[in-house]
Amino acid sequence: MLTGTPLDLTPFGALLTGIGWFYWLLTAAGLWWALRGNRPWKAKLLRALPVALVFGFLPGLGGWNAYKARSRLNESMALFEQRCKTAGEQINRTAANVDGVVWLKWRAKNSNFSDQFKLDDPYGHDCGAEGCIYELLRPSGGSVEFPTSARLHPNGYRYVETVDPTDVQRYRYIGVLRPVPGKPDETFSRHVETTGYGALADGAYLALERKPIERFGARYGIDWEDISIREDRERWIAGGLLRILDLQNNEVIAKRIGYVIDPGQGRTDGFRTPWTWASSNGPRCPTVVERSRDFAAKILQPIKQGE
Repeated sequence: MLTGTPLDLTPFGALLTGIGWFYWLLTAAGLWWALRGNRPWKAKLLRALPVALVFGFLPGLGGWNAYKARSRLNESMALFEQRCKTAGEQINRTAANVDGVVWLKWRAKNSNFSDQFKLDDPYGHDCGAEGCIYELLRPSGGSVEFPTSARLHPNGYRYVETVDPTDVQRYRYIGVLRPVPGKPDETFSRHVETTGYGALADGAYLALERKPIERFGARYGIDWEDISIREDRERWIAGGLLRILDLQNNEVIAKRIGYVIDPGQGRTDGFRTPWTWASSNGPRCPTVVERSRDFAAKILQPIKQGE
């Protein structure tokens, strides 16, 4: 009798298996007792019926619940396949020699693991908080002191503009290479905490520097949206939209739509987290999830390094 949890890998797993075998042996013994002797078959069946009802209740209930779960999963997969018909990329045009971009909407710092109805785009959530800005930037300078790190993010932008949701102030960010301190340093610790990134290969880290600005100077923006509706989330389906915008005329020049589904339909046994499982192992469309920064760089092609 396996539980589907880590208990199966411990001595308790063998104990539970033994209990399962004992249960069925007890069932067989009860039926043998009911059917033995020279009584008429009608009398034997009347004695066997209570035994069958008592010992068959739990397996029957388990089988019924399994049937309902399979039926619900089939319905969920049908809806998922229907949603997938709208998934994919639509590229109307691209732009070359882009210096900087506007990150229009911040993602939550941490991924959503199990909240069924939180609309935070489990499909496209590949970064969080200032980590999304970090991924979009290329290092400014540092090619002599840190040549390996200087080649970080060759498809990155010189600057990223955004509104910090904590103070609703516009900022322009750049990435500056700094040596990793030899002992604990508050600046470096904050960098790791807010971006999720630490030291690079040659002893540097890409520090984010920002300054307030009155208005955005970049022409193009990157935005995202969770497009799931209530029916989707009830079936553990999540959909995300990534948009590339021309901010001069509010034109959508490219977009990507993607969906994921949790085939476990929200199960949490065995320390399972539904949205993590869906994003990492579950069915998704498109099946290859391109990182947000790579999709953006494909549409908004950055100025080449050194230019």
